[in-house]
Amino acid sequence: MIIPQELISKAKEKLGDKAAVKIAKDLGFEQFDERNLKALCYWHEEKTPSLVWNPKDNYYNCFGCGKKYDILDHYMDRENLTFLGAVEKLFNETKVDFKFGERNVKTKREYIYPILEEKRERVNVDKYFAKRKISKETLDYCDVREDEEGNAVFNYYDTNDVLLTVKYRPSRKVPRGESKMWCQKNADTTPILFNMNRINPAQPLLICEGETDLLAVIESGYKNVVSVPFGAGSETWIEENYVFLEQFNKIIVWADNDENGIKMKRSVIPRLGQWRCYEVEPPTIVEIDGVDRHVNDINEVLYFFGKEKVLEVIGNAKEIPISGIIDLASVQDFDFQHSEGVYTGLKDLDNWLYKMFFGCVNIITGKNSSGKSVLVNQLCIGETLNQGYDVFVFSGELTKPQLKKWIEWSFVGRRHIKRTDRHIRKIKPEIEKKVRDWYKGRIYTYDNDTDFTATTVLAKMEELARRKGVKVFVIDNLMMIDLECGFDSIWQKQKEFVIKLVNFANKFNVLVHLVAHPRKIEHDRRATKFDIAGSGDITNLAHYVMGIHRYTPKEQEKMGMSYPYSCVIDLFKNRLTGTQDKELNVYFDLDSYRFWSTLEELDKQYKWDNETYKDKLPDPREAIDKPEFMEGD
Repeated sequence: MIIPQELISKAKEKLGDKAAVKIAKDLGFEQFDERNLKALCYWHEEKTPSLVWNPKDNYYNCFGCGKKYDILDHYMDRENLTFLGAVEKLFNETKVDFKFGERNVKTKREYIYPILEEKRERVNVDKYFAKRKISKETLDYCDVREDEEGNAVFNYYDTNDVLLTVKYRPSRKVPRGESKMWCQKNADTTPILFNMNRINPAQPLLICEGETDLLAVIESGYKNVVSVPFGAGSETWIEENYVFLEQFNKIIVWADNDENGIKMKRSVIPRLGQWRCYEVEPPTIVEIDGVDRHVNDINEVLYFFGKEKVLEVIGNAKEIPISGIIDLASVQDFDFQHSEGVYTGLKDLDNWLYKMFFGCVNIITGKNSSGKSVLVNQLCIGETLNQGYDVFVFSGELTKPQLKKWIEWSFVGRRHIKRTDRHIRKIKPEIEKKVRDWYKGRIYTYDNDTDFTATTVLAKMEELARRKGVKVFVIDNLMMIDLECGFDSIWQKQKEFVIKLVNFANKFNVLVHLVAHPRKIEHDRRATKFDIAGSGDITNLAHYVMGIHRYTPKEQEKMGMSYPYSCVIDLFKNRLTGTQDKELNVYFDLDSYRFWSTLEELDKQYKWDNETYKDKLPDPREAIDKPEFMEGD
């Protein structure tokens, strides 16, 4: 349940200065000036009053330590209420009408809700966290419990105060190889944020990696903090909590000081919105007995430097640097080995490319019926999914049912397709179901047949990058995009569109494939990068340029081969490694709609298929007696 901010503001205005007086008296502010609503700060030591009530926005603001505190914070702190409970109390006091009918209501059908562990004495848990300088009061505030075996229990409540996920961790140091975290058995889980039901959207939100770091932040005195549910490597929480996250004008991201933490920051900040995100600069080294030790997370900052240091780091969080301007010395090294990207699955092509890195744009060209769509389906969609990334497809020429069928043929492969003639292919229903279960929720296709404008398509791409974490985007093809201009400015608009794609790829660290047709050329001539229709700037802007040419019967005859190649894939440009003007001859498999140059590529199993096959796929170039799955060739 998301409560409209205007209603909360209305209720605060109704309560007005009474809230300031109530907070001051409840907390016993020193040197409280009831007329000017000013006092010594309750949260840090000072000799001159700097805590002042802001009558416009109805909260206390300390000009010394930066603390902001309103009546909802007070209700949550003083009366141990959740945010929803605090708002309900405020609305009741100010007679603001609002229905809280969804509170504590389990609305998910067929969801197996976890069982709340009973409250018992926290012997092991209290001792364990005390060693990490986290108090019983903080554990109570976050409803941390102890199970029968002495493990710590973390209860994940949604914004309606409904328990959706329960996690456990041993209340001791965990040896390498042993599980540090697990969820409640026989219960479903949802990737919501820990502590999200105690968050005030009017305050800056701090996001950290784990529950222990969150406890360290609250122990230090900052309570508007959530932690991600399953570590830095999982980003499903962004989509699940998207509406909740959209409430905040300021988000502080404090990830761990390690490779995964750095990667998390780089990935989530663009999705959360760079304009509202702030980064922290915590201490990274502590000297112990004359030896420098690496400081990795928030709990270690609390342990080695104290609460004040944690609050100082939060208070000094900096805006993300101005877009387009950066100190080159601070730029992260480009590491070919570890930088994310997608392999094509064709051995020789990958030898030249290494991989197609995220943050780049690839142009694919080729004449009509040359195999562009097959290349896109196999290299840009199939391989993307198989390597664990989701994909968006704008297909201006294929209908959605046609696209679905072509893609599935490539996924299934020869072993599970029976072709009855040149065009009819049959897949067993159980295989079809396994394939669809594998890619369900991972391929998004454009579904607005009335609006192909560049503005709308780019907006949907950005929404998918932010909300769904999609990493690969396919636009097939450039000519189907409405560039919102007349013919006299078409070349300039094409250039501007590709520039936007390059900026989009860089901003969200994604890979964009753009199919661009060549100009009309001679029937038997291979297209080059200079033949791409439209502005010549298109290929200059791209990081990669590839082409596909389908050999004519005359060209195949000249090869003098009993089983001639079907097509040739040209690598015209590879900006990142400098390798270019390479060509790869490939065969086309009519059954599975795959290109291949080796039998391993022809018989590749996508990850939906976990069977082990003893029989090897016969070489179509040599086989005479063909197994059942190759009948029809």
